[in-house]
Amino acid sequence: MKESPLEKLRKKIEELKKISGRLIVPDFKESESYIEKFLTLRQEVEELLIDLKKLNVPIDPELSRLSEIDGELKKNINSLYKIMRKSNRLKNKSNLYPKEYWWWHIVGIVDEKRKRKLKRIFLGSVIAIITIGLIIFISLNYKTPAEEILETIDQSYKFMAAKKYEEAEKLLKEKIKQYKDEEELYIVLGIIQEEEGKIKEAEETFKRGLFISGEEDRFYLQRALEYKRLRKFDKAKKDIKEVLERNKDNSNALYILATIYEEEDNILDAIKTYKIIEDLGDKADPQILVMAKVRLSVLLQKVTLPQK
Repeated sequence: MKESPLEKLRKKIEELKKISGRLIVPDFKESESYIEKFLTLRQEVEELLIDLKKLNVPIDPELSRLSEIDGELKKNINSLYKIMRKSNRLKNKSNLYPKEYWWWHIVGIVDEKRKRKLKRIFLGSVIAIITIGLIIFISLNYKTPAEEILETIDQSYKFMAAKKYEEAEKLLKEKIKQYKDEEELYIVLGIIQEEEGKIKEAEETFKRGLFISGEEDRFYLQRALEYKRLRKFDKAKKDIKEVLERNKDNSNALYILATIYEEEDNILDAIKTYKIIEDLGDKADPQILVMAKVRLSVLLQKVTLPQK
């Protein structure tokens, strides 16, 4: 009795199952013959499926079984790839079949996967390099607000030294737009305007800085430090005395005054002022007290105080 197409399909699926086991754990001496048997048998199975579907024959169990076999083979597609890539004849034969017949295109499928993987690795490496580069660039070029302000002040003083007052004012005003509440920028701008002879403008700038500061002592001490930096000692001492008139025990003001005396080479007045800070004891800022004691010790080794 002639074998029915359905029986033939079932038989070939079982044969395919046996061959697939040989391919998943291949004997490479016979690998090419196994792969050829597999390709031929898988193609025959596919053609039987097409015929049975046309006849509307129920084949769901067979399709399920075939799906399991295909799934196992696809999981081990790299083993099939190693066998097929050795045969140019099989690779050439694959060109005769459409892409949906995946068993003929195992070499192309694996090669394409590897290309995509290499592309992902390459893109990942490029992204990593770019990211690292950006991090390094940002770390090298990023400045904190405090650093930006100090850099602006330094540059504005360089402009002032070169008598480029307009450039200095422009630089400071641009930075003030960005940092409106930084009193130090107003102080430096006012000093440059003073230097330029714009006294009224300087007074208005200082008033604005004082208003922003909200603390007279802090404002005058900050301005005193800027005057001291520019060696405008008389103006610095005037601001310090403004603070000391309100609080004669302000250790910060006394310390700045003592350092000015040192820079003026007025060692005796410097020693006297450091001694005042030392005598304040707990009333003085602890850090200022320590620094004053250190400076006092250094200066006392340089001079002999007059006897009372």
